[in-house]
This record gives sequence, C-alpha cells and structure tokens, in this order.
Amino acid sequence: MGLFDRLRAAEHQGRDAAREGFTRARTSLEEAQSRLRRKMRIHPRTTKPRIPVFVSLGQRTDSATSPRAIVSVNGQDLPPGEPEAAEEKVA
Repeated sequence: MGLFDRLRAAEHQGRDAAREGFTRARTSLEEAQSRLRRKMRIHPRTTKPRIPVFVSLGQRTDSATSPRAIVSVNGQDLPPGEPEAAEEKVA
C-alpha cells in the first residue's frame, strides 16, 4: 500500500466520521425538539380526582342557610331555642 492509498483511506475515514457526527447531532437535536414539544403540550385533565375526597354528611353546611344570630339581653346570651320567652322575662 502506497502513500497515496493511505492518504485516500484517511480522507475517506475523516469524511465518514464527519457524516456520522452530523447525523448524530441532527438526531440529538430532533430528539431535544421532540422532548421540548412534548413538555409544552397541554394535556387534558382527567375528570376523576387524583386523591380520594371524603365528604362528611353530618357536617354539611349550605351557603343558603345562614348561622343563627346570638341574642344578648342586658349582656346575657340567651339560649338559641327560646329567645322570645327570655325577652319577655327580662322585660
């Protein structure tokens, strides 16, 4: 094998290595773009909650019903069931 054959073989090796490097760079760039697009996608949310939700039926409060007001006469709180009767006693 002569000197020119060795130079030609080295040239081919360099060309093949450069092509392989460009191909590898292009595929890694495409993979990076794909990963970035995948992260930027808006995924629909599931209708099922991810964590279980427990609802206590005994402690349920409706916003339509307001809590009962505290009635005080002469600085004394009246029992919640009998405000009219207690007002008559005091008066």
